Formats: sequence, C-alpha cells, structure tokens
Amino acid sequence: MYIVYIDESGTQAEARYFVVAGLSCFERSTYFLAQNLDQIQARYFPGHNEPIQFHAWMLRAPEQRVPEPFTQLTREQRRSLADDVYDLISESKARIFAIAMEKSILEGEPYSRGFEEIVNRFDRMLTRIFRERGEPQRGLMVLSDSSYRENLRTLAQQIWSQGHRWGEVHNMADVPYFAPARASRLLQLADFVSNAVYGRFEHGYARDFDKIAHLIDRESNRLHGLVHIARDRRICQCPACISYRLSKVVVVEQSTTVIEAEIEDQDNGIETP
Repeated sequence: MYIVYIDESGTQAEARYFVVAGLSCFERSTYFLAQNLDQIQARYFPGHNEPIQFHAWMLRAPEQRVPEPFTQLTREQRRSLADDVYDLISESKARIFAIAMEKSILEGEPYSRGFEEIVNRFDRMLTRIFRERGEPQRGLMVLSDSSYRENLRTLAQQIWSQGHRWGEVHNMADVPYFAPARASRLLQLADFVSNAVYGRFEHGYARDFDKIAHLIDRESNRLHGLVHIARDRRICQCPACISYRLSKVVVVEQSTTVIEAEIEDQDNGIETP
C-alpha cells in the first residue's frame, strides 16, 4: 500500500497562489521517515522529550514572530534545521504531487480542486506501478485537519461513488483520513513540501523546491505530479508548464505520423481503418 500525506499552503488572503501538495511513500517507509525526523529534533533540541511539531513557516518567520520552542535557535540554526528536513525528504524514495493554483482564475474553493487533481494523479500512479511492475497496490490518503475538512469529506464521497472529472477511481483502499499535523510526522513533511512549492510559485524562491523537485511523480520526461493552473500556461517557464507543452507537441507529432502512414498505405493500395 502507498500512503499520500496532503497539506496546503497559501491560505492567507493576500496570497496569489494556493497550493495543495502530497508526499507519497510505501507503507513500510513511513516509520523510518518519522524516526529520521525525530533524530533531527534530537540534534537541535537535546533533552526535549516530547515531539515538536515542525512547520516550515515557523522556521522562516521574522524574529518577532518565531513561536516557541524555535526561539531557542538562532536564525542560522533555523535555516539549517529546514535544510536538514528538506535533505531528509530529498534522500527518501517518496513521490511528490503538487497543484499550484492562481486564485484569481479559480471558480469555487481551491482546496477541492487541488484535492481532486491529486486523487486522480495518485490513482494513476498506482495504475502505472501495476502496469510496469505487475504489483497491484492500493492507496490511502491522509489529510491535515483543517477548516476544509467537511467540504473535502463530501467531495471524497462523491469521487469514490461517481468518479472525478477525468474518470473513475480504481486503486483506493478507503476514503481519506484526517489527522492533526502535530500527531503525524509525515504530515509535517508534507507541510514542508507544500511550502517549498508555494515559495516557488508565489515568490519565485526555488531553493527548497529545487532540492526536492526530482521526487515529483513522472513517467519518462513527463511530469505527472506537478500542475500549474494559471493564466499564462502557454508562456510560463515553470517545469509543469514546459512538461505540459512538450507532451502536447509529442501528441501532435504522433498524430501526424499516423496520418502520414495512412496516406502512404493508401498510395500503396492498402486499406486503412
């Protein structure tokens, strides 16, 4: 079974982008990722026995807004801690899904659109694993508890029974589960993923994003795990938009090849369907 842990960024009213992101990993690896994050805590907070809830924004907040217990660290130590978390994610075998949405062009509630996109792409990843490896896998979704909970619960029930806008769901083991981020190390890692993607699209800050970008779910050179919903997709130079445009070129070239083959067959007196 694969589990995808989902969190969001960009909830503040002034943000141009809303990001929904997921960190997907095989069930047996969740324990080791959680243990590694515990070890990072032990290095920076020796003697602190209770689990500390890690959020990316807490490590980047201005000095006057840094919450406890991160006030015990210098600014350089907080940056180093964030780097260690991103290194942990980068060195894992996880896969990333992220939907970056320009709020001004969206209709309806953004989390629902991002959630639906991730359901579709996570489900297709599981189908691809079966096709490529012959391994039948089921998926489970765990979401950070938030004010979006009831909307997402209703949407999930609809998707599970009627499908999403792109088709049916085939590989899900159960409806999504909701959990407080403070209780799940993996949801805390998903928070760092969503924050890195948000920083890339909202502010053009690519340092953290670039560190984990190789984990974005893909097939060959086609990025399946990153979606950019914006006005300027035809000229945008982000990895998602470039991959999208290249995939369209390939489709056109393949269609042209088929047409040319049919013309050649017709010239040779061969009937084509």
